Amino acid sequence: MTEEERLAKNQRIREQSIMTKQKRKRQICRVYRVKIDFSHLSQAQRTHLKMLFVEAKWLYNDALTFMIEHDINDYDTTTQTVNALDKDRQPITHELQYISSQMRQSVIQGIKCSLKSLSTLKKNNHTVGSLRYKSDYVSINLKQHKITYRFYDQWHIGLQGFKERIRIRGANQFWNIPDLEFANAKLLNLPDGYYLAITTYQNKGGEMKKYKPEIGIDMGIKTTITTSDGMKYKVLIEESERIKKCQRLIARRKKGSNNRYKARKLLQRAYQKLTSRKKDVANKIVHELLEHEQVYMQDENISGWHKGLFGRTVQHSVLGLVKAKMIHNERVTVLSSREPTTKYCPCCGKLKKDITLADRVYKCSCGYEEDRDIHAARNMILLSRKYTCGTQGINAFGEDVRRHESEDLCCSLVELGSPRFYKRG
Repeated sequence: MTEEERLAKNQRIREQSIMTKQKRKRQICRVYRVKIDFSHLSQAQRTHLKMLFVEAKWLYNDALTFMIEHDINDYDTTTQTVNALDKDRQPITHELQYISSQMRQSVIQGIKCSLKSLSTLKKNNHTVGSLRYKSDYVSINLKQHKITYRFYDQWHIGLQGFKERIRIRGANQFWNIPDLEFANAKLLNLPDGYYLAITTYQNKGGEMKKYKPEIGIDMGIKTTITTSDGMKYKVLIEESERIKKCQRLIARRKKGSNNRYKARKLLQRAYQKLTSRKKDVANKIVHELLEHEQVYMQDENISGWHKGLFGRTVQHSVLGLVKAKMIHNERVTVLSSREPTTKYCPCCGKLKKDITLADRVYKCSCGYEEDRDIHAARNMILLSRKYTCGTQGINAFGEDVRRHESEDLCCSLVELGSPRFYKRG
């Protein structure tokens, strides 16, 4: 290929990338997960799948070692051998036989993205560490549909490097959706089997969805989520007896033994089942909440709640999952965590500063009385309406916050794209 042909090809790629980005703005992105049917795999396919992740781990660790003295951009992804350490910490050379060229590129690209993220955090005055060697590699990026993976039908897929089709389960989630475009996918090695997480894009529907009226939500310890219309969600998913049994089993096994490794895999599988249960509950709650036209919530310091007296209760709830799924939705308005949603009386406008966690009913001297959590959820709607946009030093009541609080309460409504945040000024 001549220099002119190479430049022309790069220009076509850039133009196509710009067109794709413009098209993606008019589409909805969804990720579907299908499971590889392990019982229908041949012995060669099972070995191939296992060695894909083993060789990806070798390649990742070898690239980190190379990065100590060289630039990661100079790493040769076409190499057929990598250096590693055996169980006795002695140097050994492995030959790469199963992992394809594009999968190798995705492993190195993952290191580059991680380095970029660490650099950004460091520029923002965060304390960062360094990348560590991996003992397990659990995710391989499949960059191109019909190149690194393809669908033959609803029940079979093909992966780059595999000679035979692979049977899957769960494609009925999206198989009959019209005009569905497949993007990249990730091959996952989870404790309970192999999965394929597929990123898809679909054109937005022309009909406008009818939403319910706006709603405010309050997150708490005793009641996980309380809405302004009186609905309460109490979620407590504790560790199962199987998890405790596996933990005791690991404690009795010798470190470094094969039996300890097997027990650790059993524990990982039990924890994954627990995480799946939490995700299922969180998804159902978020789906119900986003049925409303606008949702108002507070930027609660849930990570700080873990360190308090109720840390175990917060750990067994789904507060963190619900917040993470809600906070980046365009129809969710997030108030600052310093807004006194519980102390403010909507009738007389006073702040009741002597309220404690033991007071489950809010009572004001003006005669107003309401359930504490419902009262806080309704106040989130009220305070967001009363807020003076772009006014530094003025709170939701139109008062100078420095008269009753510190300067840290100074807030302003700013647009940060999606969603809108009440940010400390």
